[in-house]
Amino acid sequence: MQMSLDSEEPQAATITSIRYSKIFCEGYGDFRLQSSDGVIFVFPQWLLSYSSPVFQDMFQLGDSKLEVPKPIPEEDAQAATAALSSSSSSLTSLPQPPTALQVTEDALTLDLVLRHIDPRQVVAHINEKTIEKLLEAARKYQLTAIMSWFEAEAVKHVEHPENPIPGISLMTYNPLLVLSLATEYELPHLAQRAACALIGGSSSLLHKDVNIRLNIYRRVHCLREQRVQWYHQRIGTIASKVFRAKPVQPAVCSCGNTRSAWIHLLTDVVLKSPHWKPFYDEVMNPVRRCRPGCGDWGPQVEEDMMVWYHEALQQEQTLPDLGQ
Repeated sequence: MQMSLDSEEPQAATITSIRYSKIFCEGYGDFRLQSSDGVIFVFPQWLLSYSSPVFQDMFQLGDSKLEVPKPIPEEDAQAATAALSSSSSSLTSLPQPPTALQVTEDALTLDLVLRHIDPRQVVAHINEKTIEKLLEAARKYQLTAIMSWFEAEAVKHVEHPENPIPGISLMTYNPLLVLSLATEYELPHLAQRAACALIGGSSSLLHKDVNIRLNIYRRVHCLREQRVQWYHQRIGTIASKVFRAKPVQPAVCSCGNTRSAWIHLLTDVVLKSPHWKPFYDEVMNPVRRCRPGCGDWGPQVEEDMMVWYHEALQQEQTLPDLGQ
């Protein structure tokens, strides 16, 4: 008998496709869950009830629609496992599988969920390919601990599916994904932090292949444009002072063209990343902008830079209003 926790029961796996979890196998607990792709997980009922209000309510119903499966004899479980590992010709005589609660999550997602619930298991780092399904299951079963874990882990470390990058957080590598998940699963503080990373980060971060709400994406893009315009106004002030200054050796170097090229370069720096550090580094770079004799241009705007620094710092430390 298969039981479903959802209103729409997923298609039950055929008897030939049923297998057991290598970790959450027979003897690990007294309650069985079957994933949408036919894997049976055996887990302590009390731990499910303690961790999830959804499972707790289900166990307390005492209703025939959600009858809690009873444990099966150990010899029957061993026979089922042995039959699954035998040749295909013996699958027709496979013993009847134990009663299990059918859930809509696939085996990988269910395994991640149970690892988070069980204090004896090691929880893996965030994986971009599995995190969305994990958070969806956490919302479905009201597993607040997983949501809290995601908020903390998103800024710590990411396990990229193809290329692990130790020490690089998901917030650094893909803040657009963090923003999408944080808005979808109602984590407003994390969403604001992700928006900050996008507003002042590299323009390439906005072009990741992420499914995000259009209104949120437009809002972040608008805030980024406002930040760019703020820097453009400062570049205008810098340009007026740089061009007003007379070259030391006008007969030796073409200061006008060189200074124009540098203003364009400074504009490109801001377009790529409207953030104080790259802007400051480019303005105060000690490299001479012209030939020998022209000197550095940074000192001409040092006082302005001191004022702008405090304004920029306030902007970058203020969490944006995403208007959700």
